[in-house]
Amino acid sequence: MIKEEFLMRRQISTMWTGCLALVIALALPLISAPARGADRVRLALPGNSMGYLPLIVAIHRGFFKEEGIDLELIRLVPTVAHNALLLNEVQYHGLADSGLRLAARGAPLKAIFYGADRPMYYLVGKKDFRSVAELKGKKIGVSTFGGTSDLSARLLLKQHGIDEKNAVLLQFGNESTRVGALKAGAADAIIVPVPAVAILKREGYHEIAFVGDAVEFASNGYTTTEKRIKENTQEVKKVVRSIYRGLRFARENSEETIKIIEKEWKIKPDIARGSYEAIIKALNDDGIIGEKQLNIHFDLIRRSEKDIGDIPIDKVVDFRLLREVRRELSGK
Repeated sequence: MIKEEFLMRRQISTMWTGCLALVIALALPLISAPARGADRVRLALPGNSMGYLPLIVAIHRGFFKEEGIDLELIRLVPTVAHNALLLNEVQYHGLADSGLRLAARGAPLKAIFYGADRPMYYLVGKKDFRSVAELKGKKIGVSTFGGTSDLSARLLLKQHGIDEKNAVLLQFGNESTRVGALKAGAADAIIVPVPAVAILKREGYHEIAFVGDAVEFASNGYTTTEKRIKENTQEVKKVVRSIYRGLRFARENSEETIKIIEKEWKIKPDIARGSYEAIIKALNDDGIIGEKQLNIHFDLIRRSEKDIGDIPIDKVVDFRLLREVRRELSGK
């Protein structure tokens, strides 16, 4: 019934489709004309996060062009990106985490690749703090309660014997506000992504812990529709192959990847290097996540969606094409 509800949205909302097309048109970057014979593909991202490094590396190294894919990146907030994908205004998006939730509710979506198998978050604090245990009774800043950084912080603290009774978690919002809170003394430590951890370390703050050492929580995944997989199988395979090649290149060619980070995010060489060293800890080996990591997502989904019971893995992910790509590129 829920699946039909998503399909109905595509048919009855002509006005929404027009508005969405306008939003996407305004979000599009200035691009050159596509190469002759290349397949035009739109991929939506919520922002320019370093968590999407395999994708960015694939673009800079020309892997998509080699596959005959003319890739068009656009920035869309999650709600718009999901609707754009269901309406085929974009063909892929980098929001697999929230896409899993929709797929569990019946949306015809599938996660096809995950760039990280651990959260790219770090616990950074004043230089006086050298361990998580020292934060007992201290103020720790997260983005929003219930968000990934909040969950990551709670799991990390719990592993070190600290619960909500002997630590104060504060909701500060976006990254810049959290950093400001740390510098102003409103927080003793904060949860931050890359490259903030590298920048703060350069400024004298201490990296207390890598959250991924305590939490196996897959992130930065890519999603497409069931229809796309069925009707445009070779295109999906080309996209997956490009991102997979980007992942392998990033893992195996540190110096060249650091230069890509420096160029893409317009940061200084030392920050680019520190960012790479932080990212490499979380990058996936092969783009696939297993049942253990998926169950963490499923637990979160069931916590907020009380009417959802067991979630079959094949209902929300499809790694068949990625497995084919791995076999072909490895020669096995």
